[in-house]
Amino acid sequence: MPLGLSAKRDGEHIELALSDGTAEERLRMLAVELAEALARLEAPGYPTMDPEELEDEPDDAPNYTTAAVELVEPEGLLYLRKVRVPGPDLLEFTTPSGSVYEFEWRAAMDELAPLLPR
Repeated sequence: MPLGLSAKRDGEHIELALSDGTAEERLRMLAVELAEALARLEAPGYPTMDPEELEDEPDDAPNYTTAAVELVEPEGLLYLRKVRVPGPDLLEFTTPSGSVYEFEWRAAMDELAPLLPR
């Protein structure tokens, strides 16, 4: 998939491959933990602003939610962030190595949702 994000399910685990076009990282985690983290990113109660207000006062609005997933391999935490900006929402992954990968939320969820436990 040209998105730079691919995933496969292996029993109770999900393996993510994240790429920026030059490097690739592979991360393995429990599928249920990834599902719970993604659900937390969409939890109700997020404060919103009109896009015009956000453009005028970008530092005044919390425009993201964050969740973490403990990785099986490599050891460490994967931080997920749903960024709400004018235009399509984004899903960011920050890996234990400090790399940040950013994808359109809907495209990323189209890739991940079929692999997640319900």
